Amino acid sequence: MLLNVDTEARLATKVRSVRLSDFELDERGLQDIFFRALDRLFPDEELLLIMQSRRWREEPDLMALDAEGTLYIFELKAWESHPENILQALRYGQIYGQYNYDQLDELFRSFHPEKKSLRDAHQAAFGVALTEDDFNAKQAFVVMTNGMDYKTREAVQYWRSRGLNVRPWIYRVYRDAGDKMLLEVSRFATVDDPYEDLQEGYYIVNTNYNNDTKDHDMMLKERVVAAFFTPWKQKIARISKGDVVFLYQSGAGIVAVGVANGKLKKRPYQGNPEYPDEEFSVPLAKFQTIEEPISAAEIKEICGVNYRFRSTLFSIDAESGRKLDAAIRSRTKSK
Repeated sequence: MLLNVDTEARLATKVRSVRLSDFELDERGLQDIFFRALDRLFPDEELLLIMQSRRWREEPDLMALDAEGTLYIFELKAWESHPENILQALRYGQIYGQYNYDQLDELFRSFHPEKKSLRDAHQAAFGVALTEDDFNAKQAFVVMTNGMDYKTREAVQYWRSRGLNVRPWIYRVYRDAGDKMLLEVSRFATVDDPYEDLQEGYYIVNTNYNNDTKDHDMMLKERVVAAFFTPWKQKIARISKGDVVFLYQSGAGIVAVGVANGKLKKRPYQGNPEYPDEEFSVPLAKFQTIEEPISAAEIKEICGVNYRFRSTLFSIDAESGRKLDAAIRSRTKSK
């Protein structure tokens, strides 16, 4: 809900939402917008992305796995006022819900040729070792829908009352005073992330050590912060000049710190021409490595916050950032 607030009268009135068609935009156009913003909307600390739909293919918009191996099927092309959107998602569930591990692994590798096996990627992401039977033992369905689309929302309620794990992902469209479109949508999450709205100039970025040590070594050697492939690489574009970046190695802790110069660079992943522009990086000035990494437990003690370190990149508040920076620099050796 968006409220228009009169601060003098202390009154709030609800802003009327509209439909996509009011801006001559259809649902596929909205899907394109969401795909371009996937780095902000998809919770990579909770879900491992398996695939993303391709044009002219009849397949789910997104499929992902959680830590327990549950397969999440996303239907983002939600046609307004069409409760059949759920039936489309269920049809995909009938198809892909029958996939065994080998079939899921083949699908995963077709979208992520640079990765190892699905099992290895899942263990690197969540730190748990699943058996092949654990993968896709359960399914969950997510249907994108306009908040005004009561028919689809009623259908979701019905299927949930019948025990189906289905949930709406609601967006709302507004028209501003300049006749431009405003879009309200929350980042998808299975649990609340209290730090998702922080953007105060301090970032913790994973070095991708568990997936490929070459990426980790490259960041330390070249003194950069980097991420690879969509939607993860786009997260690096958020980092601005002067932001403090802590490089975090999974299983060890913060291994380096630097200040971003704000110049985004793009190049082929690991120099491979088959993956052009799949590596986004920003150089780091005042770069210092840490001989004795700051562990996750120490970070919690210093900042007083129990962060989740599964995400590629996340922001921390300025006070915590300053405390962490001071603690790190007290034990660093300038390179």
